[in-house]
Amino acid sequence: MEPADIVLTKDTFEVLASGTRLDILKALHIRRMTITELAADLGLAKSTVHHHLQRLADSGFVAAGDDGHAWVYYALTPEGLALLQPHGGARIRIILAAGLASLAGGVCALAAFLTAPVREGPISPRPIGGGGLPVTEGPPVELLVAGIALAVIGGVLMAYACVRWRNRRAAAQHLDPAGEEVT
Repeated sequence: MEPADIVLTKDTFEVLASGTRLDILKALHIRRMTITELAADLGLAKSTVHHHLQRLADSGFVAAGDDGHAWVYYALTPEGLALLQPHGGARIRIILAAGLASLAGGVCALAAFLTAPVREGPISPRPIGGGGLPVTEGPPVELLVAGIALAVIGGVLMAYACVRWRNRRAAAQHLDPAGEEVT
C-alpha cells in the first residue's frame, strides 16, 4: 500500500487538536471498533464518541464500515493510518542504517587496532643515568574498546530493525485487502 499524503489545513489542525480524537485514532489503530467499544475503552458517553467520530470521518481519517452486521465498525482510513504511522518503514530503515554505520565504524576501529604497528622504545628515562628497559608500545586500548562497543551497538540495532521489520510484515499478512483483521 502506497503511503497517503496528508494535507495540513486549518480544519485538519482543529480536528487533531482534541485529545479525545487522538485517543480514538490510537484505539482504532489497534483494531476496528464500534461506538460502544470505544465509549467503554475511553470512559466516555456514546454521544460524545459519536460526535468525535463524525468529525474524524468528515476529515477523512476514519470510515464507518457496514459489512452486513448489526453493528457499525469504525476503522482508520489510509490517511488516518498515515497520521499514526508515517511512511511505515521509514523508522525501520533509519534504525537499520544507524546499525550498519555503527557496525562499519566498529569494524574499522578494530582493523585499525589490529594493524597498528608495534614500536619498541625505552621506558621514560630516569633522572640520573638515563636509559631504561625497552618495552613494546602498541595501539591505544581505547581503539579496541571503541571498536568492540560500536560493533556490538551496530549488531543490536540491526537485529532490532530486523525484528521490527518481521513483526510489521507478519501484522500486514494478518490483514485482508480492506484493512480488516482476518479471524
